[in-house]
Amino acid sequence: MGALCRKIIRFFKSSFLPPRDLNWGYPLFVMAVGLGMMYLCRRLVTILPFSPTSLIFASLFMPLTVLISLIIPAVSLASADKRLSSAGFAGKYTGLGPILIAFFSGVPLGLFNTACHNLSAYLWLRLGRSMAFPAFMCYNLDGSLMSVILEILTQSVIPAIGISIFFAGVMWSLFRDENKGIGSVIIIIAFVLYQLNPVDTIGLIAAGWWILTLRKKAGNIYAPFFALTAMKITQVSFSFILPYLDTTTLQTYSDIPSAIFYSSIPSIFVALILFSFFKSTLDDFERVYNSDLLGRENTEDRKAVREDRPLPLSSGFNIALASAVVIMLVLWGFLLF
Repeated sequence: MGALCRKIIRFFKSSFLPPRDLNWGYPLFVMAVGLGMMYLCRRLVTILPFSPTSLIFASLFMPLTVLISLIIPAVSLASADKRLSSAGFAGKYTGLGPILIAFFSGVPLGLFNTACHNLSAYLWLRLGRSMAFPAFMCYNLDGSLMSVILEILTQSVIPAIGISIFFAGVMWSLFRDENKGIGSVIIIIAFVLYQLNPVDTIGLIAAGWWILTLRKKAGNIYAPFFALTAMKITQVSFSFILPYLDTTTLQTYSDIPSAIFYSSIPSIFVALILFSFFKSTLDDFERVYNSDLLGRENTEDRKAVREDRPLPLSSGFNIALASAVVIMLVLWGFLLF
């Protein structure tokens, strides 16, 4: 009996305690646990004197959620792993140009995300389904300058910090160069699942693809942060032209005004044109920067990079990852059913 207990303890230690060499599956497990705890708190907290969908609740709860589920796991796991701490998961500062490009690329990102939100809400209701609300949401009914600033901080700046550090930083760094393609797919799926927002899935996939594109082209996590921040600023600034539908007011698809389609559909085409321009500009920058870097890089630097390579792709498929998948499926089940 004692031997069996020791085997069980060893199993749980090897499966759920931080591994000596970090693989890409374990951070997702820690993220899922933290997000599950915050979702449970969100459902159980009833002692506060304001609505869970109010801006003041979001200003308290959103930073805490980002801190527990993204920032603390990312920083603590990265600091304990010699490969991430030595290589630097934040990437290299490659100049002001890519950051400015990333910031302005937040404009098409905001347009595309808002347009997809509006059209997805219509299709969702048109299929006869009741509206599925995000797990963490708020609506700013005030409209004052201070409330708008608070909304941008809590709904964009703070989440952008956590997303950039966790997904574009630690998770990106845990995949080898030859596995970046499948790694990007995994990160985008994890990014979408983390949002707990069924209606905005299409827009979130586009946002996940773009922040990883910025991470690759710009070479650091600062570019994704500025793009995500600019996305929210765009949504607020262009709300008089392209309003973001308040799904809490919708009962059927007929509640959506037809003017939404006249602004949403053209916005998608404008966003795609701007995306192609910004991506072409980033491609040119990456090509010039890498050619210059190749000329200055010596043999010792290349050897150091090879020694700091992440673990193989297969190392991330483990019990911790399976547990993360189960937790996320349960959370999404609460949202959809």
